[in-house]
Amino acid sequence: MRILFGKVALASALVMLMAALVVPAQAAEVKNAYFSLELPDGWIQPQPAQEVNGSAVVVVANQKSGTAVSISVMAAPMSAKDIATQTMANMKTGGMQVEEPRERDGLYEAAFSKGAAKGMSWFGANGKACAVTTVIGKSVDDAKVLLKGLKPVDASLFPKF
Repeated sequence: MRILFGKVALASALVMLMAALVVPAQAAEVKNAYFSLELPDGWIQPQPAQEVNGSAVVVVANQKSGTAVSISVMAAPMSAKDIATQTMANMKTGGMQVEEPRERDGLYEAAFSKGAAKGMSWFGANGKACAVTTVIGKSVDDAKVLLKGLKPVDASLFPKF
């Protein structure tokens, strides 16, 4: 299950993040069992959130800055370190340059790149669920402004900016 989540999360996040930069659709707020997120001006949700069997995947994008954010949450008793290590290993196997995950403020984080595409992921867990928040694009700062508006049900799953 762990390896499957890492591969599915990686593939889903990359496909949805790239689609987010191409296909616009509007949404003012994204809400699910794990968090709510107000979308500031310039941010869109290109497709509806995906929710299946206690898992949720949300992708939002800022077409002006070329930045996309994916937030994936799965009901699974994995540690943040395990999900970070497995996800980054899968990315490396897929041909990406990856940093070793490092602990910071109770989460794990790691940067990655492939060619001109660069990104950063944060991994959180609470013993019942794990989450991966990924930013791809030119400006992590744009994403941090967006993510300041994230209202988590459990703050241990998500980065704080």
